[in-house]
Amino acid sequence: MVEVTVQLTSTMSDSVREIANKQFEGSLPAVLNAALELYLNIQTRKRQQLKKVVQQIRQEVEALGGIDEEDLEHRIKEYRRTKYSKPL
Repeated sequence: MVEVTVQLTSTMSDSVREIANKQFEGSLPAVLNAALELYLNIQTRKRQQLKKVVQQIRQEVEALGGIDEEDLEHRIKEYRRTKYSKPL
């Protein structure tokens, strides 16, 4: 178990206390635990959705004949050069 100290604005603190009283029998740790679990679930769903999109793209690329390895390396290098080059 890890103990965490959180400083909240008075508005946020009031909201958290109200949620704790209405939904979690006054337990502030239960509110924070539920919030963290919700956040982690949302992140997991986002990752799963991204994996689906990547798989769809891979399938479409494969259906169109795939990507030449040399061409891919060239395009990655060109992208990085233009994306990360510093303006003069």
